[in-house]
Amino acid sequence: MHESGNGEDAVTLVHPSGASARITHHGAHVVSWVDPSGRERLYLSPKAQFGPGQAIRGGIPVIFPQFATGPLPKHGFLRTRRWSLIAHLGSSATFRITDDDQTRALWPYPFIAELTVQLAEMLTVSLRITNSGDSPFSFTAALHNYFAVGNVQQSAVQGLTGLVYVDKVLSGGRYIEEASELCVNGETDRIYISGPRQVTIATAIGSSSTVVGADGFGDWVVWNPWREGSAALADMGSEDYLEMLCVEAARISDPVVLDARAAWCGTEVIGAT
Repeated sequence: MHESGNGEDAVTLVHPSGASARITHHGAHVVSWVDPSGRERLYLSPKAQFGPGQAIRGGIPVIFPQFATGPLPKHGFLRTRRWSLIAHLGSSATFRITDDDQTRALWPYPFIAELTVQLAEMLTVSLRITNSGDSPFSFTAALHNYFAVGNVQQSAVQGLTGLVYVDKVLSGGRYIEEASELCVNGETDRIYISGPRQVTIATAIGSSSTVVGADGFGDWVVWNPWREGSAALADMGSEDYLEMLCVEAARISDPVVLDARAAWCGTEVIGAT
């Protein structure tokens, strides 16, 4: 455990392959993943805010129990709260957070959330939600991956062809992805419904690619705010949209319904090629 460069207490994981990862107590937020070749694969804004109640711009925010906007704070309330470290052994760490008076004022359900990060040559991130109450509840969730790309205009997402997607830039209309790969050339905010278990971000860094596999989620979100959107964000540089692409493992179109005392787990495995 140590202070990160942002003054935020964090846990650093290391692996004999040369890979490393850093997770902050604030939000149980993975803010760095360096692959075995020594390349940083996650985007973290130089203007990211780490204070209480702040959402860190970049890395892997944990989204629960609401994706995007709705009656709760945007993307829920776990990413802006401090989690407890309950296990840390070498290349693995588990963080936990439970309901309290503040969360129940927003969302009246008892829960236990655990995030486990396991580092090998690949990075595995698992979100486990337990209904610790006596009544069922439903939720949506995501691991909101911000990937570093050399130039987003020279990157593409593969594996989405033929899927139905909701295009939030085009007023939430539904379309079918006909392209052989998704190239981002403007503001992009799409939810791909019932997608494959694995997608690839080609040329994510230089000539290499990032492969993301997911279990328990089902949907994929692709987001880039582009120039105007990036400039409008106080915690992101106006040109930083060129350096990042969000490809997120998500559970949105088919919300999880969790019975009393039951648990759900969503896992993603990220590798570099």
